[in-house]
Amino acid sequence: MTTRPKLAHQQLGSGPDVVLVHGLAANRAFWYPLATALSSQYRVTIYDLRGHGYSERPTSGYTATDQGQDLLQLMDDLGLEEAAVIGHSYGGAAALEAVLLQPQRFSHLALMDTRIQRLQSELRLHDVGQLTAFEQAVAHQDGGDWASEPEVGFRFLEAAARNRVAGIELEAGGEFVPFGEGRGALRAAKQWLGLLEDTSLRQDFRVPGGEAEAYASIRQPTLLMYPSHSRSGATASRLQALLPNARLVNLPQSGHFFPVTHPAQVRAEVEALLRSSQ
Repeated sequence: MTTRPKLAHQQLGSGPDVVLVHGLAANRAFWYPLATALSSQYRVTIYDLRGHGYSERPTSGYTATDQGQDLLQLMDDLGLEEAAVIGHSYGGAAALEAVLLQPQRFSHLALMDTRIQRLQSELRLHDVGQLTAFEQAVAHQDGGDWASEPEVGFRFLEAAARNRVAGIELEAGGEFVPFGEGRGALRAAKQWLGLLEDTSLRQDFRVPGGEAEAYASIRQPTLLMYPSHSRSGATASRLQALLPNARLVNLPQSGHFFPVTHPAQVRAEVEALLRSSQ
């Protein structure tokens, strides 16, 4: 039997259960604004993915399926028989895997700018479109051959972390950026680099999860929330076609981290989802 890592977590509020799952290189603090807002009506669980924040860091087990199994184990540990689950970026991939594994445990599903490897196996520079000011600065500082990189988003995270550790300040252009300001930025950058260097995360990230044909079995009301020019647009379109009860919302004038930059719109859409029934 596989021993699952201890996951740092916390709960806010009371009511029907909602679990929020952050993406790579972040931690549960990413969700504080939304979790606090929802806690007036729901019991909200936020946690750090394995290897992130204050959770344990095993050397392997970082596929989306592994992360989905971690979520199910946490629900078992906390006695959550059923919950709505909301995932951002890679956290959405983990949430989707958990729903595929044990659909009876979930009432609602929300995926926010999530790219699913099974549906969109690469993200190359020519797929990205216009780079943000921060990304342009990161690419210029890093140098190298970005055109042949199959995972430019992953590479941006690594380069941004190395800049933070080295004390290199880059122009962000008013954007929310990974490893930006704040007391935990340097710690998070060092932690991310440690994950890349000392665990199987880099390889596991590219492992696809469940078969796309299985998505049609997901009957939960589903919110697909993506920026209007999302780099995961191919995933969003496929998911909208494959999931029977999915509603796609394109958020204008937003970027990948819109749950932080556009909290009011995200809260409104999530609350509308949670009010819906199967």
